[in-house]
Amino acid sequence: MKRVVQTLLAISIVCGCDNTVPSNNSTLFSSKSEHHPANESDIQSTIEGGTEQKILNDVSIESEGGVEVGRAFLSFESDEPVLSSNLTSVGKPIYLNILLTKGWNEEMGEVSIGASQKISTDDGTILLNDGDLFEKYNSISAEDAKYIKLKAVVNKASPSIKYFVVDYKVWDKKGKGIIRGSYRFFVQ
Repeated sequence: MKRVVQTLLAISIVCGCDNTVPSNNSTLFSSKSEHHPANESDIQSTIEGGTEQKILNDVSIESEGGVEVGRAFLSFESDEPVLSSNLTSVGKPIYLNILLTKGWNEEMGEVSIGASQKISTDDGTILLNDGDLFEKYNSISAEDAKYIKLKAVVNKASPSIKYFVVDYKVWDKKGKGIIRGSYRFFVQ
């Protein structure tokens, strides 16, 4: 089910020289640190009650309504951490990973969340603005919803674009919990 959550939150971004976006799929972020998650057990310990918040890759993140974020970072498809430079290459997806220590309003082991993303270029040109990536789903497992993963990939780059900015929001459709923030990444 964890893969379903990751897939449902995935959006793909395609940039050409004319800055048009013919497709729908994208990303997430952290703070200026060189530390990266070591492995799945490190991530799991954060989920299971680690009290230290670790925000990496210059991701800005804020939460409200009782949601607590234990970790936020960028990774590649192989789960290899992205270096603090937030650099990827054309066609190589980058993922925003958010791990919650507590949060969503749970009913019978299920939660109902929504997610939106806006992706723009360094000059403010909006390439993608998706309202609710979970609009077709009533609920998902509360356990799986503790780990949110959003995807961004640039399939064609324009030399005039210096970097991309992702603004994201994840919210509880049946409660007051919200996570929002932004991050930037670069394409070589």
